[in-house]
Amino acid sequence: MGAPVMDVIVVGCGASGIAALRKLHDNGLRAIGLEAADRIGGRILSIPFGNKYLDFGAAWCHGEKDNKVFEMANKLDLLGRSEPDDKWFLFSNGDPVPDETSQGILQALNDELSKANKNNTLSISECIRKAAKTNSVLRKDPSLTQSFVEWFERDKQVGGQVDPKKGKSLRGLDEMRVCEGDFMLHWKGRGYKTIFDILLNKYPDASKELPIQIHLNKEVEIIKWKTNKPEIDSGKPLVQIKCKDGSLYAAKSVIVTVSVGVLKERHDILFNPPLPKEKINAINNLQLCVLDKIYVEFDKAWWPKAPASFTVLWTDRDKSKFSTNEKWLTEIFSFISIDNYPNILLAWIYGDGAVQMEKVNEEDFKNGVMKLLKVLFGKQFKMSPVKSVMRSQWASNPLARGSYSYRSVASEEIGCGAVELSEPLYHGDNFPVVCFGGEATSHHQHASAHGAIEAGFREAMRLVDKLKK
Repeated sequence: MGAPVMDVIVVGCGASGIAALRKLHDNGLRAIGLEAADRIGGRILSIPFGNKYLDFGAAWCHGEKDNKVFEMANKLDLLGRSEPDDKWFLFSNGDPVPDETSQGILQALNDELSKANKNNTLSISECIRKAAKTNSVLRKDPSLTQSFVEWFERDKQVGGQVDPKKGKSLRGLDEMRVCEGDFMLHWKGRGYKTIFDILLNKYPDASKELPIQIHLNKEVEIIKWKTNKPEIDSGKPLVQIKCKDGSLYAAKSVIVTVSVGVLKERHDILFNPPLPKEKINAINNLQLCVLDKIYVEFDKAWWPKAPASFTVLWTDRDKSKFSTNEKWLTEIFSFISIDNYPNILLAWIYGDGAVQMEKVNEEDFKNGVMKLLKVLFGKQFKMSPVKSVMRSQWASNPLARGSYSYRSVASEEIGCGAVELSEPLYHGDNFPVVCFGGEATSHHQHASAHGAIEAGFREAMRLVDKLKK
């Protein structure tokens, strides 16, 4: 093979991959990371903006208790706390919705979700749509409730509008453990990329960066994982990896941390021999939602008070005023102001609307956003001029294919979720030769950067325990 046989190769150097590499390094194993992109980070993408960074992927440290990111960053005083936001509810023509009415409907929707029986194969969407017809508060104004239900489905990214089997499952709410504490801890303008400076020991002293091997622009083409008899101590590789550029790597074990979206597209050509049926079922039935960001930079802040949030409630009448090519604009469901960026509003767009938005050329994208801003805010506010409009594009990124994973109705029906995806492929006498990391494999913290890191640590320690023995 030429190259020395490593103990472990980590495929994918996002949060999970870098976490695994750090833990392997700390325990004295020879490890190398292979990253297809020209940067580390995966779905953490902090882009320079003036003398700060804007996050186009993961942005906030969600919670404190049992949160690996919080544990690492808080003691270095890297996280800031947000103030309560000034909430506005707007119809899609810019008219205000009475705050009292809005809060009542929102409370009813949240109550219905929290009291729903989770021990079944129903979706969140089914639950709240049924509630809209039975709950006394929600039945008062059916058209307003309909607008709120649509907003709620986008805000919670519940999926399943086209195919109910792909909807977010109710049981997934029980499986997900939300970390207690402040949900909107921010990075004080440094960007979420700071977590890599911590993991690689570059912060607070860059001269103490760890000598962890990471090879960029190494798109893995094939992982051969039954190459030798399992004589671990012989030094023979059990895994051989070939990259698109022809380079070859060998190791005793591999940790695969690529997104479930990439696994969906490529598992059949990536692994030789093919993955077992149970693993393929887990990959096929877990879903990856698309949640994109649109940053709008103004000359100056024009909203009355910061922080501010604007909930957008669409009506069918207003949707019809946008052409087919502009339909994606009617999927934008909220705008929020951002700590440390006083002149910026962040718009959220989800699902098919986000996918369409990503395909629109730059000029039409910017013109569309300008049109929507005038419709939504022109009546009540005196907007300052727009300086720039920027967007994320996670669905069209071949190394992501979406934003985060979730348990679907189909996952519940066949009993395959994060736990099954995280199970290693064993070789011989119970040796884990192919391990699976990434946020989608975190048993109770999937869909988060801290879940990705927890999964990376978990798989690294699995191999440390085996190889040290």
